[in-house]
Amino acid sequence: MSTDLWEHRPGAHPAADPSLVGYEVRAVDGPLGRVEQDTGDHLLVDAAPWVPGTRVPVPAGLIARVDHLERSVHLDCPRAHLRTAPPAAER
Repeated sequence: MSTDLWEHRPGAHPAADPSLVGYEVRAVDGPLGRVEQDTGDHLLVDAAPWVPGTRVPVPAGLIARVDHLERSVHLDCPRAHLRTAPPAAER
């Protein structure tokens, strides 16, 4: 079995890291909020700065990069793309 150490295994994602709780989440058009929970396949983001009282599920596949020095998660989509996401309670 050949494994490329520079690629993630199928089903794995670098965002599956419990240290992401508290990180700022930034979409391509600005800040979204802070990570409340990291489930491995999605982040639950407190989007109060953007939409008060809202918790937004962010699929791990939308994460472009994680900057541990700045404690931030960068998405590869605009915030409006996440408006159509189902509420966290429906996941």
